[in-house]
Amino acid sequence: MTTTTTTTTTLSSVGAALLLAACGGGSGSGSLVFGAGADTCEPTVLTNDVDDERLAAEGSACFVAEVEAGRAVIWDVIIPTVEGDPIVRRYDFDGETTVITTDSSRDEFGGADSGVGAQRCADVRLDDRLPEGVDCEPTDAVGFDSAGLP
Repeated sequence: MTTTTTTTTTLSSVGAALLLAACGGGSGSGSLVFGAGADTCEPTVLTNDVDDERLAAEGSACFVAEVEAGRAVIWDVIIPTVEGDPIVRRYDFDGETTVITTDSSRDEFGGADSGVGAQRCADVRLDDRLPEGVDCEPTDAVGFDSAGLP
């Protein structure tokens, strides 16, 4: 009887997994997709190359200009570590506040600092290279789907 219950549970789990996969609810479900929703500011991929300063400045300027104009905008950027591991960041301004999501879960050398975090900010300002949140509070975070990364 225990074997039958276990088999039934296993078959039910397999059936649920197949149903989720068929309906698009697989492992990427609930994850952010790099570049999705970025209609105004093109996603930026930095590569530890000489063009990084220019690319970061262009993307940052686009995002900050849209925020200053009060227009909703999403800007995604990949910032590589020194070793080349991708740190993925999304700046998502809804017309009132900006949510900055940072996904460092692919940083092999990040240790305890690796993972996904997000903060909701009342404002942003242009920092050295990238926009920085002002008056921020932690908020729920969802990471990026690996399949969608360039």
